[in-house]
Amino acid sequence: MNRRKLITLLGAASCSIGIIVLLGLMRPLSAQQGQAQVLTFALIGDLGYVPSEEAGLANVLAELNNDSALSFVVHVGDLSSPRYGCTDEMQARRLSQFNALPHPLIYTPGDNEWTDCHEGQNIKGFDPLERLAKLRTIFFQGEQSLGRRTISLTRQSRDPDFAKYRENVRWDLGGVTFVTLHVPGSNNGLGRSPEGDVEFSERNKANMAWLRQAFAYAQTNNSRAVMVMQQANMFPEMPPFSGKPRIPSGYSDLRALLEREAAAFQRPVILVNGDSHYFRIDNPFRKDAPPGQRPPPSLENFLRVETFGTPNHHWLHVTVEPNNPSVFVFRPRIVSANVTKRN
Repeated sequence: MNRRKLITLLGAASCSIGIIVLLGLMRPLSAQQGQAQVLTFALIGDLGYVPSEEAGLANVLAELNNDSALSFVVHVGDLSSPRYGCTDEMQARRLSQFNALPHPLIYTPGDNEWTDCHEGQNIKGFDPLERLAKLRTIFFQGEQSLGRRTISLTRQSRDPDFAKYRENVRWDLGGVTFVTLHVPGSNNGLGRSPEGDVEFSERNKANMAWLRQAFAYAQTNNSRAVMVMQQANMFPEMPPFSGKPRIPSGYSDLRALLEREAAAFQRPVILVNGDSHYFRIDNPFRKDAPPGQRPPPSLENFLRVETFGTPNHHWLHVTVEPNNPSVFVFRPRIVSANVTKRN
């Protein structure tokens, strides 16, 4: 995704610094679940798009570094703008920054690291599929997270049928099942080139299988909740942008599957994405009806959370509370050094 005119919610009541969002639980917790551990973690992404924003990213990382209570950090993609994010230099820089954090860091790729690395984005000298292969060798080695302290991850690549998808991972903490999906912006890589469409088809199959496995795993383990993390905003028709999804959409299969799995799971399901640079917490699976008619039931156990993105260099603090039937508490963390002063 190229840098575009961005809209910020910082002045809106729904995104005030003190916001706490709770998600209702559809089924009671067992006694064992009620004893789950307290944990906090951070969500970031879409930061440091141009050299002048590197200081803002450094301020975010410094705050994360100083929060000793964080169990892990998740970066939901877009290491920079395509002009820089496609380069070996920027990818090496971000890897070094991630590994310097004292917390485990889990990263899932964005479009600016590979999907958008082509001449159509005014980027010369790169091939998207070559960039994808390089990303996998740089960021997804071993069976652990990045960071100075690491946690073990279950990679989809353990399955011989999906051996190259090392970026799709799963882990459990606090009674919650966490899972990443490799779903970037720019229509998930669909519709630009024949070879890109082949890659999309294979990766979409892998993502669908991994999502099904995550929910099956969560059901078997009686997880309190499931959190799915990816880069792409699969709901471009939602305000404030109200864009039209591309036809064919690279997200339609995954959207439908996520809705079905969340409905069957009944307990809280959170989708975390970046991509639009618009901090929000909403439910894009809400149902509408013609005027005067009662709308069909909404998917009430589901929320979508979108992280801050450039030019707003901040982060999202998440708490998993052991005896809270809502499971998650979300608090935007506004980095004071990155607040734009107004006259």
